[in-house]
Amino acid sequence: MGKIVDINTSVVDKDAGLENGSKSLSETAFAYIRKLIYDGKIGPGERINELEISQKLGISRGPVREAIRRMSSSGLLTFEPNAGARVMSLHADAVAQLYDVREALEARAASLAAVRMTDEERQALLDILAAHDAQMTEENSTSYPRGSTDWDFHLLVLRGARNDVIWRICGDELRDMFFLLRSQHGSSPGRGRKALEEHRWVAEAVVAGNADLAGLLMAQHIRASRDNLLAAMAASTKQAGKNPGTR
Repeated sequence: MGKIVDINTSVVDKDAGLENGSKSLSETAFAYIRKLIYDGKIGPGERINELEISQKLGISRGPVREAIRRMSSSGLLTFEPNAGARVMSLHADAVAQLYDVREALEARAASLAAVRMTDEERQALLDILAAHDAQMTEENSTSYPRGSTDWDFHLLVLRGARNDVIWRICGDELRDMFFLLRSQHGSSPGRGRKALEEHRWVAEAVVAGNADLAGLLMAQHIRASRDNLLAAMAASTKQAGKNPGTR
């Protein structure tokens, strides 16, 4: 059984967008809970304290329940009657299956983007990678920078593919799940720079209009990301075994 954690983090702007009523309140709760999860304040298997969150945000429990239902649908949370919602904890086989789907769809998206992206979108791919490189250099970091969705290389490629089904699955339904996995397990030293290099290879193929190469390189990149994540998960499991008192 996962423990109930004491939530102690900065509150999002609860007054933003309140004119839109309960939907905006639900969005506020959703963003707040997601940040708690991404920041590691609520870990795998831990229960979401609905009452505590509603009190922290100064809203009723209804919008919090709606946010929890939405997160359960996206896979971030699991919900059990009379037990409440808990943060999803995935085993290695499930992660490998998720990456099988991601590899197939994002490789196809890269191929489509190579023939469907506008010149402006192709330039945006190069610009975003230059910005990522500059940020990593400035921060002297080997971790890949994270920002808004406009900064996410993969989402730019998915948008450029102009395939609604691929976008719904990878750009919407599975996006939070992959962010969760990345935030929970991190990456190996130097992986950020290698990922940036792999992104550049994909971008260059897309810009050149080489659909087959873009798809091949994206598939290789997704497999490398999968292998890195599974290795990190194995290392975490091994460490937890040595220190059973840690989460």
